[in-house]
Amino acid sequence: MKISVAIPAYNCASTIRFTLDSVFSQTVQPDEILVLNDGSTDDTLAILKSYEPRISVLSQPNQGVASARNALCKHAQGDLIAWLDSDDIWHPRYLEVQRSIYNESPPAVAYFTAHVNFSGEGNYEWQSDPAELHTEIQVIPSLPFLKRYSKAPGPFMCVSHCCIPKRVFNSLGQEPFKLKMAEDLYFFNLAVPAGPVAFLPKPMVAYRVRQDSLSSDRLKLTQAEVQAFELLNDRYATLGGGFRRAFKLSFGAKRRLHAKVLLGAGQLGPARAQLRQSLGCLNLISLAKSLRLLLLSYLPISLQPAWPSAQREWNGTTQP
Repeated sequence: MKISVAIPAYNCASTIRFTLDSVFSQTVQPDEILVLNDGSTDDTLAILKSYEPRISVLSQPNQGVASARNALCKHAQGDLIAWLDSDDIWHPRYLEVQRSIYNESPPAVAYFTAHVNFSGEGNYEWQSDPAELHTEIQVIPSLPFLKRYSKAPGPFMCVSHCCIPKRVFNSLGQEPFKLKMAEDLYFFNLAVPAGPVAFLPKPMVAYRVRQDSLSSDRLKLTQAEVQAFELLNDRYATLGGGFRRAFKLSFGAKRRLHAKVLLGAGQLGPARAQLRQSLGCLNLISLAKSLRLLLLSYLPISLQPAWPSAQREWNGTTQP
């Protein structure tokens, strides 16, 4: 089994060395390391070139992380693609653990480990060996995973702690990732109906939290999430079982969340439009939630609840 490491890189000169060093420090070395420079305007490309031939450097004009990941998919030769963002840090045994998950669990569309959050521009120093923790691999069937993922991505929020078989990408066409935000949401809702997800709750990745990240703009993020579900709507219309129903409920919840953020930004018209569209989810509880929010939006401002801020506020870090 061959492993490809795939790293999209954009204006990451301050962090990319730490990220690459965490790959070079792996107890199980990958068969290839692909880094795609997505039109960086800082010193990112020069730094990447300094690591050749230990890494393969690809370049394209700036098109966003979804486009960068799609390009990396096409070039990756491994059986398993280990994704890593250009500011995150792997524990030295990350690939060793992921290889074990791959070998020990049934075939899955994705293999996750847990992660920890940290902030700042520096390196992350591991104080313990999470691989020694006694935890079992969880194999989560498709439908339960999608329901859990829709409510709170939590341990599945980022592909930096996820490996995905190349066969999965081969089955999804030329653009398994879409949009400039919520590209992970789109991908997992696209891929997971085809199989289960394996998860090992050991924190093997340090995820760098940034105040200025794209996801900190809650208004744009929730809008992108609604767009992702709009793109997926036709696909789920053809699925049976509980998939179509679960998708409709999740879609309604995404529209309500976007509407609340729009209300917090004072955009009453667009918010009410989202709430009206969410009424078609064919579930009494969901319908009641949407109607309640719609009615609240017509109250005087002084009587309305405190709506979510358009900007996400990060609160602290988590250590292993």
